[in-house]
Amino acid sequence: MRFIVKENRWLTKDVLLMRLSGDTRSIVKPGQFVQIALPGFYLRRPISVCDYDETSLTLIYKVVGSGTEIMSTLEVGTKL
Repeated sequence: MRFIVKENRWLTKDVLLMRLSGDTRSIVKPGQFVQIALPGFYLRRPISVCDYDETSLTLIYKVVGSGTEIMSTLEVGTKL
């Protein structure tokens, strides 16, 4: 599945909100996890879905390591 970053903004000093657009047919409820593949990392990052609709999903995540640190720098338009 491919998603495009539509928003990635800080909510607090270490928590961000990321909104992605794409096909969300496989999302069935908030709390479900999605696996985010990041360039340069072998393992994907499991992030819980905060909210979703037919064309987008919202993730809220905390920067706790190098993977989520990279996620915090992703710009609008980035494909995941």
